[in-house]
Amino acid sequence: MNKKISVITGDLVNSQRVNTTHYIAHLDSLLAELQQGGAIRHYEIFRGDSFQAVAKPDKGLFLAVYIRIALRALEAPDWDARIAVGLGSQQATGAGYGSAFLNSGNALDNLAKNCYLTLKTDNEKTNAIVSDLLPMLDHVVSRLSQAEAKIVQTRMFVGTNKEVAIALNKATSTVSATLKRAAYEEIMRFLTAINRIT
Repeated sequence: MNKKISVITGDLVNSQRVNTTHYIAHLDSLLAELQQGGAIRHYEIFRGDSFQAVAKPDKGLFLAVYIRIALRALEAPDWDARIAVGLGSQQATGAGYGSAFLNSGNALDNLAKNCYLTLKTDNEKTNAIVSDLLPMLDHVVSRLSQAEAKIVQTRMFVGTNKEVAIALNKATSTVSATLKRAAYEEIMRFLTAINRIT
């Protein structure tokens, strides 16, 4: 029996113009932290600056956005990733097979140059709707400053703005104002809406 999963496939942006070893080390640390926390099942980094991770079907897009935001929050201003989420099946007989993997790889190969985020499912009607909506989410994420990205990243895995303020040693009012400016609530509502469609 095939199991439903999400596959997140991506490659680092500008990896040839920065300290690639440092860049990949941060990516590896980020993915390892997500795996240890149970957010992703497993991951691999390949071809130097490409990566793939497997997660629950309702977590793929959330994690893709989280990875992008986490990279943007680091000290290098140009760090980001082009990421494709594939939703579908995984064959019970082995990893790396099934429609989720095909959807993810195909979506990344066909990702427009000016877009860093895409999602593909087994349903073409759903894909048409999502492809019209995702550029808006991509645009919001791409515009985050480093400071905004750090606060949004932290907020995505904690329950309240006060917890973010404590974790980052900032005033709660600063956290709240930054999240509003960064459109955090809109990002989360968008992710919820896409999950309903898919």
